[in-house]
Amino acid sequence: MIPLTPGSMPGTHHAVIDKNGIAWISENWAHQLNRLDPKTGAVKQLLIESKTPINAPSFGNFTLDQDGYVWDARANRVVRMDPNTGKVLQEWPLQANSSYDNAISYDGKYWGGSGPANWGNTVEMLDIETGKMLNLNSGTHMMTAKRGGFDPYGNTWWGGADGSLIELNAKAARIDEYVPPIAPHPYTDFYEAMPDKNGEVWAGVLHGRQMLRFNPKTSHWSAYQMPEPYSYDRRTYIDASTHPVTVWYVDYNGYLVRVQPLD
Repeated sequence: MIPLTPGSMPGTHHAVIDKNGIAWISENWAHQLNRLDPKTGAVKQLLIESKTPINAPSFGNFTLDQDGYVWDARANRVVRMDPNTGKVLQEWPLQANSSYDNAISYDGKYWGGSGPANWGNTVEMLDIETGKMLNLNSGTHMMTAKRGGFDPYGNTWWGGADGSLIELNAKAARIDEYVPPIAPHPYTDFYEAMPDKNGEVWAGVLHGRQMLRFNPKTSHWSAYQMPEPYSYDRRTYIDASTHPVTVWYVDYNGYLVRVQPLD
C-alpha cells in the first residue's frame, strides 16, 4: 500500500522496474516518485518539483535509463533527474509543452518523446551524448502521438489518437503514419503502439475489439479479434522469450489479456 499524502487524491500512475528489481512508481496527483522494495515492502516517497498545485496532473509518465536516472518531459523541457533526490541533472527544451510518454532506446543513447496528452502534432528524439534534439511535427494535422517505444533499429513508434500508427524514422528524419485496413477514425484510435524485438508493432484498438500487429518491412497487418467488447489497451508488455512473441495487456474493462500468435 502506497502511503497516502494528506490533502492529495490517492492514485498511482506509472511503474518502472529497475535492474535491481526495485519498483519506481509515480503519483500524478501527489506529484511524487515512490521507491518500493518488493523484498521488504519498504516505500520511500520523493516530492517532485512542479509548478502545478497538488491534485492537478503533473509527474506521471516517466522512464528510467540504464543507469537508473529518471526521465520526464513536461513544462516545456525534458529532464534527467536523480531518483533519490529529485535534482535535475540535465535538461533540454521541448518544442511542445510536454511529452505524453518517455522512451529510451535499446542502446541507451537516445530519448524519444511523443506529443501533449489531449492533442498535438509533435514527436521528438534526443541524442543524449551530444544534446542534439530532432523535433518533428505533422503541421496542421493533429496526429496526437500518445504512448509507445523504440524499435530495435532506433526508431520510435507511437499510438495515434487520430487512428494511425506513428513512426519517427530516425535515419530519414521524418514522420511516417500507417493507417490500418479496418474501420477508420473515430471507430479506430490508439493509446499506444509497442514494437517487439523483431521490429513488428502491436497496438490495441482503443474503442474497438482488435489487437493489431504491423510488420513495417512487408506492410502486412494482422488483426486479432478479442473476445471481450473492447481492446482498451493503455500499455502492452511483450514477452520476447517465446517464439513468436507473447503479447500481454490489461484491459480497462477488467481483463488480463494474453495474445499468443500461432505462426
